Amino acid sequence: MFENRLTKDGTLIMEPGYQLNYQKFIYLTTFSLEVKQGIHSDAAAKMAGHFSLGLRWKFFHTGRSSLSISGSSVYAYRENWNSIPQYVEDNIYIDNEKYQYKFLFGSELEYNIFVGKRSDISFSLMYNNSYNSLTLGIGYRFWINPLVNLKEDKCSSCGKRWSQGKFRKFWHKIWR
Repeated sequence: MFENRLTKDGTLIMEPGYQLNYQKFIYLTTFSLEVKQGIHSDAAAKMAGHFSLGLRWKFFHTGRSSLSISGSSVYAYRENWNSIPQYVEDNIYIDNEKYQYKFLFGSELEYNIFVGKRSDISFSLMYNNSYNSLTLGIGYRFWINPLVNLKEDKCSSCGKRWSQGKFRKFWHKIWR
């Protein structure tokens, strides 16, 4: 049933896809409003996607690294699985003729590594795709805005207390 499975029993599945994000900072570069639209091939190799609206908090940013957490409301949809012979209805999705959809809360922990002037490699751990499962995301992020500064000598969101504290020196020893 799971065409995109990596293991025989289907406990590990790859769902390749694309995601477009819009991020609007609402307090320095610490808090932002984020809108996401993604499309991917789901576990059954059918078209699926999601739309989410949420808040992001970047609580660590120094040199080449940043770490943030977000929470959002998610509208997830996929092609109807009722046409798959082995599929047993799980009542998680709401059916219509061609698509199934659901509303849920999503959360994400994201770590970014600066690799270029306006780009970075992103690693994320998400709890939003299916109930009782975690999703690992690995991707490339490119900032369209030419004014974005990903590599910073000091934390732009923390002000003087970050750049003068012992905590900053500690993180610089670890992450540089």
